[in-house]
Amino acid sequence: MSKEELSRRRFLNVVGWGSMATFLAGIGGAAAKYFYPGVLYEPRSTFNAGKPSDYLAPQGEEKAVVDERWKKSQRVWLVRNKTGIYGLVGVCTHLGCTPNWFSGEHLFKCPCHGSVYNPEGEPIAGPAPEPLYRPKIHLDPAGNMIVSTGLLGIRRPNLETTKKYKDVYWHEDEKAVILKPPFFLSVKA
Repeated sequence: MSKEELSRRRFLNVVGWGSMATFLAGIGGAAAKYFYPGVLYEPRSTFNAGKPSDYLAPQGEEKAVVDERWKKSQRVWLVRNKTGIYGLVGVCTHLGCTPNWFSGEHLFKCPCHGSVYNPEGEPIAGPAPEPLYRPKIHLDPAGNMIVSTGLLGIRRPNLETTKKYKDVYWHEDEKAVILKPPFFLSVKA
């Protein structure tokens, strides 16, 4: 055997074992990742949205005014109409995409599958089966609105079929706030 054959053999041997080691390291890495699940960032479920006076509707505005300042960080819209303030969680009830607010059309539209919601969060077109979730909103002692998205089961009840919600307080433990259908924030006198 010549020196040339040995160096070629040695080269192929190194390449072969190197390929095997890389393959086994990849499988080992995937197996190790299984035991260390990824961590997802989720925003706090409760946040201070400021004073109700920060969300005043323009003078003479009859339609609901949607404030998008919390959409990116909390996935929440605060909506003010002539009756009060309510929140809508920015998660489409079809498959969990984030709808967008179109102020010119006065509608929320989901870009994924075409669900369309009115300013109250009710689905009016598309595959969404339920209204947008409504977070709990209450006032702290300083008069700031505290929005809690941790209770995503809160939905606007169907008042046509369920009359028991007529005068029920949603959060009875709050002294300063009542949430009446359709769950508006209002302050007791």
